Amino acid sequence: MTSVKRWLVFLCLALAFLAPVSAQNADPAKTEYENSCAACHGIDAKGDGPLSKELKTPPSDLTALAKNNNGVFPYDMVYETIDGRHTVASHGTREMPAWGYRFGPPQAFRYKKRILSVIDYLKRLQER
Repeated sequence: MTSVKRWLVFLCLALAFLAPVSAQNADPAKTEYENSCAACHGIDAKGDGPLSKELKTPPSDLTALAKNNNGVFPYDMVYETIDGRHTVASHGTREMPAWGYRFGPPQAFRYKKRILSVIDYLKRLQER
C-alpha cells in the first residue's frame, strides 16, 4: 500500500473514531454504519465510498444482499463477515481489518451490539 493510501485509510479511520454523535442523528445504527463502513461502501451502501477507488477489490453493494440471496437477507453471512469468521480479502487480515479493533473483543456484549446495529441498518437499506 502506498504512503498516500495508508494516509487516506488512517484519516478515514481517525475521523470515524472522532465523529461526534449529535442529537440530530438519533439513529445509532446509521451512525455505526457511517463510522465503520461508509469510507469504503459509501453513505448509500452502494460500494462507492471515498476509499473505494483505492482498493484492489471494489466494495460490495450492500443494498443488494437480500436480492443476491433469493430475497432473503443473509443475516449469518453478514454477521460472520463483520466478526471475521467469513473472510473478505479486501477487509484485510483479522489482526488489522478495515475497521481496526473498532468492534472490540468478540466476547464483549458491546462488540455484539455494534455488529447487530450495523446489520439492522443494512437490513433497512435492502432493495425491494
